[in-house]
Amino acid sequence: MATLDHLHFVKAVLRSPAAVGAIAPSSSVLARQMVAGLELPPGHMVVEFGPGTGPMTEQISKVIPSPDAYVGIERDPNFVKLLTERFPKMRFVQGSAEKAPEYIAEMDHQQVGAIICGLPFASLPPSVQDGIVDAIRQMMTPASDGRPGTIFRTFQYVHAWPLPTAVRFRRMMNGLFGKGRISRPVMRNLPPAFVLSWQV
Repeated sequence: MATLDHLHFVKAVLRSPAAVGAIAPSSSVLARQMVAGLELPPGHMVVEFGPGTGPMTEQISKVIPSPDAYVGIERDPNFVKLLTERFPKMRFVQGSAEKAPEYIAEMDHQQVGAIICGLPFASLPPSVQDGIVDAIRQMMTPASDGRPGTIFRTFQYVHAWPLPTAVRFRRMMNGLFGKGRISRPVMRNLPPAFVLSWQV
């Protein structure tokens, strides 16, 4: 399965290297770190941005209460086809993360409990960053009635951490949601990466 994932990934990189923004699928170690401790309140769902070949989707599937508590938003139609075959009970939308609030509104109106993001913010232009961050802002629901608010998690590669676009993204998120949490580097990933979390 891992070999097939790499093959699909390489094909996607060759089709659109700037859009993929990575050199290999996320490792299972990074994927587990991205969902570590994730608990969904009743009636809440997980939204995944850029599931790719599905390494994080697989881990998410183990912690959600049912398949309908998930929607993955993926731009690449080949990845959408692969994901639909691999996770037939889970929902996938071919489209842009910037339009995520619209997609969610057309579904069963569950609240978003978590957003798990595999998008390469360090390689996205500012205008695209702005659109995605605005979508995140619309879906982040503050804590109430003793329940935790929406959590957003993404990762940034260690080598990309100081890039202006990466710094810009973190500053925007910190400005909207307070200072985020940063994990230790996940070394068992290619390339190594930090996991970043914000919660309202």
